[in-house]
Amino acid sequence: MIKKSLWKKLCLIGMSMIVCTSILAGCGNNQATQDGQKSEATNEKLVAYGELDPQVSGQQIIAEEKGFFKEEGLDVENKLMTGPDENASLVASGDAKICFGSMYNNISVAANGVKVKVVSPLVNAAGTQSVVARKGLEINSPKDLEGKKIGMTNGAGVLIAIRNMCKATGVDINKIQFINLGVSDQLAALDRGDIDAMAAWEPWIGKALDHGGTLLFSGTKSNLPGAQGDVHWIDFYMTLQVTQDFYDKNPETVEKLLRVLHKATDYINEHPEDAAKIIAKRINIDEKECLRIMQENKYTMQYDQQFVDGANNMANFMLEMGNIKSVPKTDDYLDPTMMKKLFPNEVKL
Repeated sequence: MIKKSLWKKLCLIGMSMIVCTSILAGCGNNQATQDGQKSEATNEKLVAYGELDPQVSGQQIIAEEKGFFKEEGLDVENKLMTGPDENASLVASGDAKICFGSMYNNISVAANGVKVKVVSPLVNAAGTQSVVARKGLEINSPKDLEGKKIGMTNGAGVLIAIRNMCKATGVDINKIQFINLGVSDQLAALDRGDIDAMAAWEPWIGKALDHGGTLLFSGTKSNLPGAQGDVHWIDFYMTLQVTQDFYDKNPETVEKLLRVLHKATDYINEHPEDAAKIIAKRINIDEKECLRIMQENKYTMQYDQQFVDGANNMANFMLEMGNIKSVPKTDDYLDPTMMKKLFPNEVKL
């Protein structure tokens, strides 16, 4: 009897321990699940920085307004800044983990040792880098630009287009007088006749045309007498850039972003007027003006040699202008790996 009673007690104690252990294990698993869900939710809340610009943030805006981010399960808050300088400083500080911006900015931060990855081009805005003559100026040949005053901000990328125009047409660039002016001051000087032409970008080119100016040439088109037609005088890409840390920790999220932006790129190319309407409303500009600017751009995610060469040309130019101290290696900040995985036909290197 004693042995039987003792055996019953031992069994009851054992069962109690098993039950307690199961309860504790259940609590532990539940807490781990909650913590995992919390972490996942935190990872899915994204802030993407861009600009109030149809070139820099066109796809970014379309993806938001058409619900493409949500279709991929992404919760994205778009922060559109007034200019590139704000975003460059945020990338450098590590605050902007996802950034839409120009190759100029990418090179600048990479040259300063900031670890970033340019995972895709989005737009080649070469067609918006332009030179506009003042109202009434008569240009009968490219050589007529010699001796003329051109307003331009020192170190502006549009100078690459001017140099290539000079090489292609035989113009002596040393005979052009460049006047260092901010872009808004260029417009005022053009109106007064203090300069013969201004070298700038959109939307200032459109403003100069509205003031009676004449488009002489852009990075993709020449109206110069005797040299009219399509040209390739500059590449000026807008891109999707993420920090190295974000890239390493969130590869699936980066892939989702690329799928979203590819869909937005297709939408812009297939529905340009609707896209311009959506973007114009979001950044508060005239619809027709927005469409005109967008039509000068090439919206493409093609990761090809032209894109890489454009980056190198821009970096060497920036070095020459004293904007960077050294040229970063493209392999350090350009990374087509994810584009090649998702859209192999877009990667042509």
